[in-house]
Amino acid sequence: MRLATSGRHIVEVATGKPLLLRGVNISGMEYSHLPYAGMNPDELKLVVEGWNCDIVRIPFVQSRVASSEYVDELRQIVKWLWDLGSFAILDLQWLTPESGVPPEPDLGSVDCWDTLARSFDDQPHVIFDLLNEPHDIPVSQWLEWAYLLSETVRAVDRQRVVMVGGLDWAYDLRGVRLEIPNVIYSTHVYPNKGYKWDECFGNLAREVPVFAGEFGGWDEDLVWGEKLMDYFDERQMSWTAWSWRDKPHLQGTKFGEIVKARLSAT
Repeated sequence: MRLATSGRHIVEVATGKPLLLRGVNISGMEYSHLPYAGMNPDELKLVVEGWNCDIVRIPFVQSRVASSEYVDELRQIVKWLWDLGSFAILDLQWLTPESGVPPEPDLGSVDCWDTLARSFDDQPHVIFDLLNEPHDIPVSQWLEWAYLLSETVRAVDRQRVVMVGGLDWAYDLRGVRLEIPNVIYSTHVYPNKGYKWDECFGNLAREVPVFAGEFGGWDEDLVWGEKLMDYFDERQMSWTAWSWRDKPHLQGTKFGEIVKARLSAT
């Protein structure tokens, strides 16, 4: 199934049907050296069927994409998810395991996305999140990178849907707009960012697809979390909550309970 964008919606190409996709992040592939970061079909079944997720975001690390074994593991995870009925986002989280969250890509990111575009050429339902959380660079500089990485992907698959985050650690989408098709704009929303939701991403969501690639909180953030998910509903925004495995956790927490309840209601 090929995805595209139309107006403010993510759509199925074959039918033109708008999709509202909601799920979770499963971290691990960016730092773990266990096979598949310990993921297996049973765990993914719990995520997809037990939590009613129709999309899962998989962070990965750029430096390991040079390994065909690592790419094969990403392909297998995506296949497991698709067999369960879930879409997937591949998210360039780190450049190296030691780098942490980079402010911008580097030239290795071009090779990385070329490799993944070729490796996933037969899976047009996979969304490519070009860089996890751009920060501390001018908008113009991030747009240059976003165009370059999009062009790299589109040289292999001219219709591939890409995801482009805002600045301020992906929160702020003001000024982030690419004049090319099939772009989803990503925001990451956490309690420390305040409530400038309209300015930073909500107004844009009235015009183009805006996806909350990350949001999460702690026990004291339940009221904030409910209000945020109500806001996503009002704006008809897709989202993936953070995180199945890392802080702030979803499994076994009160915040996870309200996320699961919202997923079960969709």
